[in-house]
Amino acid sequence: MNDLSRRRFVQGGLAAGALAAVPPFARAQQATTLKVVWMGWPDNQVLPLMAEFEKRNPTIKLSVERMPFSQLFQALEVRLNARTGDPDIFIVDSPLTASYAARGHLMELDPLIDRNRFSAGAIAAGRVNGKLYSAPFGSSMQVLYYNKAMFKAAGIEPPAPELAKRWTWEQVVEAARKMAKPAENTWGFTFEQQERPYQLLPMGQSLGGIALSDDGLKATGYIDGPAFVEAFTFMQKMYTEWKISPPGQFDTALTPELFGSGKCAMLLGGTFIYDTLKSKFPNLDFGVAPHPYFAKGKPVTPTGAWHFGVNPRSAQKAAIAVFVRDMLSDDMNVYWFKLRPYVPTVKAVWQREAATFNSDLWRIAQAELDSTALPRPATPGFREYEDILRVALRDMQAGGSVAQTLTGAAQKMDRELAKYK
Repeated sequence: MNDLSRRRFVQGGLAAGALAAVPPFARAQQATTLKVVWMGWPDNQVLPLMAEFEKRNPTIKLSVERMPFSQLFQALEVRLNARTGDPDIFIVDSPLTASYAARGHLMELDPLIDRNRFSAGAIAAGRVNGKLYSAPFGSSMQVLYYNKAMFKAAGIEPPAPELAKRWTWEQVVEAARKMAKPAENTWGFTFEQQERPYQLLPMGQSLGGIALSDDGLKATGYIDGPAFVEAFTFMQKMYTEWKISPPGQFDTALTPELFGSGKCAMLLGGTFIYDTLKSKFPNLDFGVAPHPYFAKGKPVTPTGAWHFGVNPRSAQKAAIAVFVRDMLSDDMNVYWFKLRPYVPTVKAVWQREAATFNSDLWRIAQAELDSTALPRPATPGFREYEDILRVALRDMQAGGSVAQTLTGAAQKMDRELAKYK
């Protein structure tokens, strides 16, 4: 880490000390407004959450600006690089924590958060150099959704929900080839997120691949290693040789639609789309099974999702202390889960909503979190890493040389990551 990054980490720690000095559920006696930048989830998932906070804390008002995923990160870069106190609070995609912290955009949160209340993976995703810089507010887990009617029509026994009976990638392809009819726009399998490292890194990791060096600053010899070349060659064949997957479906709203409308037999997707599939496609009869792995490899599943962070330049320390503590309370996390069913990061939610979690979907998710879940690589240059890899994944799916594409991508990543040394 360079001297500038060290100074910013120190400054973040000093700001956290000032925030910790504020008494619990601070003395915000006068009306205070916090500017909040949040993910652009639907109205019914965000507005009630913010309204509930204001109801519980009547001296604090929230000025909430929601941004679509496609605009969020670029907009935050502009706002945070201005180095003002605006926004006070902002949503953080967990793998970006190290990048924001290294550049002085996040305040240390350890004085406000009891780590023992959260899952270990959630805390790990928000930690940099042993300190917590982003607050876990929802994790994620992927399951294999399958269309029961399409399997029955093809005479194929569907995958079982037990982890011990997890399908291999080879089994997924074998079944998908029997159900895919590309000329009729009917497919055997699709990824929900066709181009995103979050969803696709576990393929190479299943074969023992390591996505980035331990210090998060070198890609060559890692992302272009034999495991990822083999795994992404397999992925490429889904589009080019076996033709079981729809090419070019990079909009994450379209792939669940394809599955929900009965045009795709299997979808590897997040737990958070389960309720959407149930409500939007009431006639769809589907089941869930564990994330696939390679027969000669090991099961690896992606995890990590949304955190939120505090702008260390904010002048609203008292109100921020209230926001952090209350938004992370058991009650608010139960309420948030009911609004948008992300995998909970607060342990108490699992106990308090035990009846909800008594299903194949949540039994799989909880078991995977304890055994196979692996977050995206921690690096201050995650934005650059992800952007380069997304382009490479698109190129490989279109038929580009896998080895050459990964070598070129790794070299570009190294040049970008070098500025963080």
